Amino acid sequence: DDCISIESGSRNVQATKITCGPGHGISIGSLGSGESKDFVSGVTVNGAKFSGTTNGVRIKTWQGGSGSASNIKFQNIQMEKVTNPIVIDQNYCDQATPCKKQKSAVQIKNVLYENIKGTSGSDVGVQFDCSEKFPCEGIVLQNIDLQYEDRREAKASCNSVQLSYRGDVNPQCP
Repeated sequence: DDCISIESGSRNVQATKITCGPGHGISIGSLGSGESKDFVSGVTVNGAKFSGTTNGVRIKTWQGGSGSASNIKFQNIQMEKVTNPIVIDQNYCDQATPCKKQKSAVQIKNVLYENIKGTSGSDVGVQFDCSEKFPCEGIVLQNIDLQYEDRREAKASCNSVQLSYRGDVNPQCP
């Protein structure tokens, strides 16, 4: 289902010139499942085209886990009708009953999103749902232009994230 799935223990991964769709896009994780200690670092995705995927570039972690996902770059990416183009989900829960709040989380830090353009298949083009206890740190959006279908404005949804902008960025967190 994922075009590329990057799992725990991955270090210094380079993915270039990717064409993806349909499918779930590129996912780092899920990390921290079953209270595991997981680490991913040094991931670079440079040059990708997503068409009609559920997600574009996603980092997903379960509450209750520990470890980190750090030093990640998503660069030079084209999105066409991608439902969730840019996603960080530190509250991932893939089960029938709601997951209970946990006191630990996999730390997500130093993630660059650069030169990402195209269309979102939903009105939310950027979604950062980070942990209240372990917020996402050092997240940078640089030269981002995501429009909702039919050239309407896409929105950003941002919780517990330390974020900075470089260049022109659309959408931005409220």
